[in-house]
Amino acid sequence: MPHEHPPDPPMHSKRSQDDANPPQDALRTRERVPHRVRYVVVIIILAAIVYVGVVALYASSGRVASLTSATAPPPPGGVTVVLNPDSVNPTTGRISMNVALDASKQLQAREGVGLEHTIKVIISPTTGAQSITFKAGAVPSIVPVDLIMDGSIENWPFDNYRASEVVVVAYTDDAGTRTVLETNVALHGYIPGWNLEGHSRPDAANTHIVTESGPSKDSHTFSLRAWRSGSTVAFGIVLLCLMIAMPCLVLFVAINAYRGRRKTEPTLMSWMAAMLFATIPLRTFLPGSPPIGSWIDYLIVLWVVVGLIAGLVIYVSAWWRWGARGDRADSSPP
Repeated sequence: MPHEHPPDPPMHSKRSQDDANPPQDALRTRERVPHRVRYVVVIIILAAIVYVGVVALYASSGRVASLTSATAPPPPGGVTVVLNPDSVNPTTGRISMNVALDASKQLQAREGVGLEHTIKVIISPTTGAQSITFKAGAVPSIVPVDLIMDGSIENWPFDNYRASEVVVVAYTDDAGTRTVLETNVALHGYIPGWNLEGHSRPDAANTHIVTESGPSKDSHTFSLRAWRSGSTVAFGIVLLCLMIAMPCLVLFVAINAYRGRRKTEPTLMSWMAAMLFATIPLRTFLPGSPPIGSWIDYLIVLWVVVGLIAGLVIYVSAWWRWGARGDRADSSPP
């Protein structure tokens, strides 16, 4: 009998076997795709959380915890000294305030316009003259003062400033007769990028300002604290993280090029140099302009510059090691 070859298996059976036993490379590719999708989804979620957090911090920043409501009427026969914060100068440790006077009806002129008597307000500690005069018959004007606060800007962005005992006293001064008035203090307004908090100091009731008529008995003592808002801190931290990312990227490219894993491109040297020169603009763009010598310079900025220069040196070494030789070098005699 003639030898008969077994019939070839049908094509669909081969395809089914190939589908049942796919190659290992195809399996790895299928496994990598879901992982990459997960990474992308996680990055998008984290970015959205950070964005929402920064927006929430910005919306809640600049708030002032008031001592007394500025709209509350002054005590009968007394006054309310309204302090409106204007700016914080961390370098000099000063906070600028606009002082307004809200007098009770008993101290106003009978016509309802201006003051019946001259009222003097003493605020301590402040720079310059500590006495503010509101003349009789005139509408109280707004007077700027600078309160002295303790703090250290070198701790940016976690620096805070405090005035432990700010004493405010008001008294009438008319025709040589001086009478101390019951005084309330209201902290009203906001400063962008800062949070302010004031608390009355009943424990400092024995702290009085001595006037010409003797120690005041109705002085108002309070403490004041100023610190940077959460949005400012978050903004500064994000910029610092971007600065840290720059040397990491440069070192990653330079090390892989030196090990021969990637081809050296001389044009990348200009990119690395641009990253180096971008460090100073990012440093000066930090909110609040921390002075040179702050902790960020010693712990972050200095090492960012060192990392960028080290990456540039490594990449130049990789270019010298793996770069193509020029025409003049190739045509030189052996």
